[in-house]
Amino acid sequence: MSLTAAAFGVAAWVTIKNRNKIFRRHAESIPAEPPRWMPYRWIYPRTRRLHWVRIVPQWVRRAVLLTAVALVVGWNMSPVLTVLAAVMVGGPAGYVGHRTRDRRKHFRDLVVPLWMTVADLLDVPKGESIRDWLRVPYALDAENAKVTLRVPRDFRGSDMQRAEITALMERRIPGEWEAEWDWGRFCVTLKHPPAPPKYVAFADVLAEALKSPEARPLVGLGTRGEAVRGDFDQEAPHWALSMGTGAGKSTFLRFVIAQLARHTGTDGGVEQIDICDPKRISQNAFRGVPGVFIHKTAEAWVRQVQEFRAEMERRYEELDENEKAVFPRRVLVIEEMNSFTRLVQEWWNSIREKSDPRTPPIMNDLAFILNQGRQARMHVVSVFQQMNARAAGGSEARDQYGMKVLARFSPAAWNMLVGTYPRPKSSRHPGRAIVMVGDDQRTIQMVYMTPEEAREFALNGRELLESAPASPRTSLNKPGTSLPGSTPGFVPGQSPDNTGRNGHTAFVAGSDGIDRPTLRAVPEPTPEPEPEPISGLKGGADFLGMELEAFKKARQRDSIPGEFRRGNSPSWTPEALKEWHLNRPRAGARTIKEGAAS
Repeated sequence: MSLTAAAFGVAAWVTIKNRNKIFRRHAESIPAEPPRWMPYRWIYPRTRRLHWVRIVPQWVRRAVLLTAVALVVGWNMSPVLTVLAAVMVGGPAGYVGHRTRDRRKHFRDLVVPLWMTVADLLDVPKGESIRDWLRVPYALDAENAKVTLRVPRDFRGSDMQRAEITALMERRIPGEWEAEWDWGRFCVTLKHPPAPPKYVAFADVLAEALKSPEARPLVGLGTRGEAVRGDFDQEAPHWALSMGTGAGKSTFLRFVIAQLARHTGTDGGVEQIDICDPKRISQNAFRGVPGVFIHKTAEAWVRQVQEFRAEMERRYEELDENEKAVFPRRVLVIEEMNSFTRLVQEWWNSIREKSDPRTPPIMNDLAFILNQGRQARMHVVSVFQQMNARAAGGSEARDQYGMKVLARFSPAAWNMLVGTYPRPKSSRHPGRAIVMVGDDQRTIQMVYMTPEEAREFALNGRELLESAPASPRTSLNKPGTSLPGSTPGFVPGQSPDNTGRNGHTAFVAGSDGIDRPTLRAVPEPTPEPEPEPISGLKGGADFLGMELEAFKKARQRDSIPGEFRRGNSPSWTPEALKEWHLNRPRAGARTIKEGAAS
């Protein structure tokens, strides 16, 4: 009984001490920010300058008071029954609180910041209820979702003001929206536009594709069947596709490459398209198409990226001499960038020396191209299954892709590449994608184009070459280490070409129009045979002159880079084992036995 009296005494003291806040006196000094635990539906209709206790509905306050009294009385009478009743009541209450957590986050992270900005543009008096002016549904991805903003009756609504408010709301609210101003109700309503077509065949967009300039290829049809195009010159000099397996990466690329290849060989059009294809078969439709070169090995990719950068440097040298110089466009397409990065790293690990950096120089070349390629009309189109920083060559390089196309993306991919909240649901509809250019978001249906249609459209009446030519490439003394301008035999204005098919090496004249003396090509060195890998734990221990148990423990403490499996046994290259042995952390490092690792 004494415990009950003490509880009532404490409750009365707290009530009297906070009576001004609880009973809404001196409102100007009362904080209006509700606590984070408060349910969304309590905050949404009552966000005037009230103390958070006043925001709580009256029935909830009475229920809490009665529950507190019941707990105190019940604990004195029967603690066991009191605990049981608390569990029965607290369980559903906790479940409801958990279910409303996302709605509270929606209100706190989206509705409130949007209202603070829009209210300033509309000159709405402070302290007004958000519910009276702005309605933002929680299920924004629903087809019938509507966002409604009421405007003051003295709002003039000039074209500039309406455009600013509409653009702000479309930018802040995820998804694609269309605004409709209603001056009879003094409000603006945002609705979702109709969905794009369910299927788009190449024949459906043939007329639009024929009108596409090489700088603005068609990428699909939008929500009202309108043509949606990329823009290499103004909006996005480099493109990135982040699509899950089976989302249509190769089909999208096939359609874009076909439009670019149609312009190869034309004045001021496209000079060359280089495709790095780790899958080796994705873009075989363009084999033999003039101006299109397909590279299928890591060494060929490294050579081509370095030659691409060398050409970019040459163009900037010419621009330095003639600011009005105009160059034909060149495009580097990298299929399956995630696999591309891994395979290039494996290739680099197999040939690099101890003094060489761990990161392949090709990634540095690619970063330079992304940073500086636009003015030289050198463009990169990369395809990712997930566009993470490791696959893109770092977060800085990832940000250089001005246009991003997402399909069948994971929540992590959206957060990395876009970051707006709430994120839209990834559509499972075949060919449906989201195109992001800055803050502009558009939903498209990609065009399905067969390999035969792509080849015929790209040829544009030209003859298919009998055998696919090898691309012009820079001769390397050591694969992966040459830089633009440092390659033996390289002269600005000329691009060395090694066909690799008939053993002949020749130089192809550049497009700068300057007569230069014929130079003798530098033949490539004969590659040394690859060393036999070391297989098995015992083989690795014997190679390094270590005891078997010591080798096992050291391998558990510090994994060996570049480890692969040969059958059922772990295997390593001799260089990888030697480097790991020399660099692994240990006390009293032992030296490799003389002749053991030679």
